[in-house]
Amino acid sequence: MKRRPSLPRRPVQPALLLGPLLLARGGQGDRWRVSAVIVTDGEDEPPDLTVGGVGLPVPPRWLGKLPQGTGAAWRYDFAVPRGAQDGRADYGFLDLGTPWSFAVPGMAVPPRLALADTAGETAPASSPSGPSPSGPSPWSALLSRHRVQPLHLFVVSGLVGGLTPDGTLAGPAQAERRALMASVPHLAAWTGPGVKAAKAAGSRALHRLLAQGLGAKDKAENAWAGANDLVQGLTLNRLGVLALDAAADPDMLAERLDRLRGCRAALVLARGPQAPVTGWRAHLARLRPGGGGGTLGAALDRFRDAAAMDVVHLRPGAPPTAEESYRLLPTLATDARWLEARLGARGLELTMQEARPAVPPTGVPDNGPNTGGGR
Repeated sequence: MKRRPSLPRRPVQPALLLGPLLLARGGQGDRWRVSAVIVTDGEDEPPDLTVGGVGLPVPPRWLGKLPQGTGAAWRYDFAVPRGAQDGRADYGFLDLGTPWSFAVPGMAVPPRLALADTAGETAPASSPSGPSPSGPSPWSALLSRHRVQPLHLFVVSGLVGGLTPDGTLAGPAQAERRALMASVPHLAAWTGPGVKAAKAAGSRALHRLLAQGLGAKDKAENAWAGANDLVQGLTLNRLGVLALDAAADPDMLAERLDRLRGCRAALVLARGPQAPVTGWRAHLARLRPGGGGGTLGAALDRFRDAAAMDVVHLRPGAPPTAEESYRLLPTLATDARWLEARLGARGLELTMQEARPAVPPTGVPDNGPNTGGGR
């Protein structure tokens, strides 16, 4: 008996444990390069991604299983066209639900960034260190801000939005965080312990997998990394962003800063002051042109003077040593604050934003933040 030919199966919406999480890969000519990382329940390959402005469907790339749980991470790489003014790109699984979207930075538009430390995201909303339960969550406030004036980039320290080892989200306001992660490309700096700290191995592996979209042997195009570090950097409309890693080789710092030459301003995110370089490394540093001085602050000062640009050092946690110039990165989860950066005609502008408590009019009940939509 002749067997009937099998019909092609209709793709199904993948069961997402997390994502999409947009990762920024930087501008290249008239293209804005982005990756979207998802975590699926199980290891079945998800369908191709359809992206507005991209002619062909984007296939998924297997990254690996998560350290815990049953989730598997996949990455989609694509580049969308840019015009002189801001645009918008929709992306999603064709005919399988409402697509997501993100702002495409115009080549003549001053870049807009939000910067924050996401430490402490697992703290309950009602705890003394958490956001006030009477006001909006920081994630809903930041998402509302993004909807009014879309952000081009979200730069964070630590894991993005309190990710747990099994790839799920911890803490309150998950709908807002999912919406923000899917609509603003991220650049996430590792500010935890270095490679020699065994207790950080799992978190570091998760950061590499999700916050950078790197498989076990991958090196992403926006990872200005050495053999064992997770340094990232990009430039956007003459604004440079460099996210350092505590495990980074200090001898490579000058080379990485050099990639920012030609920018009008640069933001450098690092955990804190590095110990002075001693021994043979200090001797080699003195032999190099402009060498000497082993702290991060000294290196940034030398680069600031040589490149004649505005360089701002941002760091989370306790203040650094007194002689080091810096700007403390606000903690989004526990302080409900973030920093906004804009490179305009007058240079680099940094302003503090916060989720202020919502005071409803008299007689009108407060129903909490609106978590609908988000795409």
